[in-house]
Amino acid sequence: MTRGLVVLIGIALFASALSLITAQHRSRSLFIDLERAQVDAKRLDVDHDRLRIDQSRLSQPAYVESEARKIGMKPIDAARTVFLTLPAAEAKK
Repeated sequence: MTRGLVVLIGIALFASALSLITAQHRSRSLFIDLERAQVDAKRLDVDHDRLRIDQSRLSQPAYVESEARKIGMKPIDAARTVFLTLPAAEAKK
């Protein structure tokens, strides 16, 4: 009986130690994943800030006008503007 009890306690101790090792390994793996996610979040924040700066620079009227001139667009000229008018019957629809 005593020998059986010692074997049973030994098996329980082994299972407990194995469970502890597994839990520690899982904990370390999750911590590494958390650190990687935090680094990625910081990188994405930097990218987001850079993109917001680029967007504000690219949306400036002077930049848009200079880029339009580069591709051959010209400023609005009242002499070349054509206004279309709808008849009164179609305007009510």
